[in-house]
This record gives sequence, C-alpha cells and structure tokens, in this order.
Amino acid sequence: MTSAEFDLLRTFCERPGRVLSRDSLLDLTQGRNAGSFERSIDVLVSRIRRKIETDPQDATMIKTVRSGGYMFTPRVEPIRVEAVTAASN
Repeated sequence: MTSAEFDLLRTFCERPGRVLSRDSLLDLTQGRNAGSFERSIDVLVSRIRRKIETDPQDATMIKTVRSGGYMFTPRVEPIRVEAVTAASN
C-alpha cells in the first residue's frame, strides 16, 4: 500500500459512517497546497478497493455516495494506548 493510499484509508477509519466529499478528502489527506485534483481521490479509492474488498466492483466497505463523495462503512473501534504499548513489549 502506498503512503497516499494509507493516508486515505486512515482518514476513512477516523471518520467511519460519515460521507466525505472528494474536496474534504483532499484537504484531510494532502492539504490545499498539494495541487491535487478531485479525480486523484477516485483513483486512490479504486486502488484501496482492489486491496481490501472481496469484490471491488461491488464495494461494501467504501461506498460511493452519489453527489456526496465516499463513506467508509465498517465499524471501527479505537484502540487504547495501553493495549498498543502492552502488545509491543
């Protein structure tokens, strides 16, 4: 997974169940100064779907919301810092 794909997937995981416009995804992942285009988000979503979806043509984890953007549908549970620290020891 590329760093751009990871950043986008992390952004989705931090905001599950929310419709995120392409514009807001660009802001959240690359900032306004990146000079990216909204279509670059579509390409990244397509690449992520190929990697995480059972059937990328019938996506269930990252849904396209017509005239809205994208929504990450899986339930996401935050992990406690203590759990991460204990697991790494």
